[in-house]
Amino acid sequence: MIVAALMVLTLLMACVGKFETKPALTATCGTDWQRQAGIQERDIPDATENKGLHVLVWNIHDRLLPGSLFSSDAHTEGEVACIGDLASRYDLVLFQEAFVRPAQLARYTGHTWADHPLFSEGGGGDWWPLRMMCDICLSPGLLMLAREAPESVYAEPYETFAGWNTALNKADDFFSKGFQLVQFPTFWALNSHMDAGRGQDSIDARARQFRQMTTALKRLVPPDASLLIGMDSNLRPDLEGQDEAILEEFLVQNGLTLIYQKGPDLIAARRLQTDHPDVLPLKGILSDHNALRIIIQPNPILVSPH
Repeated sequence: MIVAALMVLTLLMACVGKFETKPALTATCGTDWQRQAGIQERDIPDATENKGLHVLVWNIHDRLLPGSLFSSDAHTEGEVACIGDLASRYDLVLFQEAFVRPAQLARYTGHTWADHPLFSEGGGGDWWPLRMMCDICLSPGLLMLAREAPESVYAEPYETFAGWNTALNKADDFFSKGFQLVQFPTFWALNSHMDAGRGQDSIDARARQFRQMTTALKRLVPPDASLLIGMDSNLRPDLEGQDEAILEEFLVQNGLTLIYQKGPDLIAARRLQTDHPDVLPLKGILSDHNALRIIIQPNPILVSPH
């Protein structure tokens, strides 16, 4: 029984647990995503604009290679080029689920700095034999792109995850989810992807993950420092009272204001002047999530709730 289960797992990971090894994207965007989403060209920032820092936060759901066992959910290279075209217009990009093509996507957008943390130990993907079979399982799928080089970079895997698939929980222990925390000259930025699932195990895992993140923030970030947080929180505070309590505790503990939330995705900030928080309706077009966007001022002092 155990041997058979391991053989199935090996086959599965052989099909879906790989990075793209091509040095660069060679396809061009083949999807008219702007028309499908009803996005006008004037709605997308010009890379030469100097009216604050334009930020994009987006779970791009790039977690399968075409030709894999479940390739019907996989992005084509052309679709990833579309994602790159949009990202290249923003000063700071926080991607989640950039599991498959982080290096190629970073090269394509041309940002000065890009980081995709891998974990050598810790997190769900670290347990044997998964780490021996799944290339991407030690990756949290977090990719941060910026026009400005950071002063420091820190990444940490979550110590707690929900466990195996059930009707309500998700197999989040297949991937080393966690967070990356980056210090730029005038502010800090945090990118994260929390456990999915609506079951109690997932809710409890998210609560512990947020508390782990709070511990790191209090240890590493000065309490009066400006901080931007963008993430796929997998919280549904409008539907689940426990999720609402988890989010409220996190905001209060870290002096944060919730700037914008759409479904599980959110932007929060402290001591930052923010403008025009909005959603790009790309769900069902280039991802299974919409994208969030916001403008922050380069010399932040306040939070402007919207």
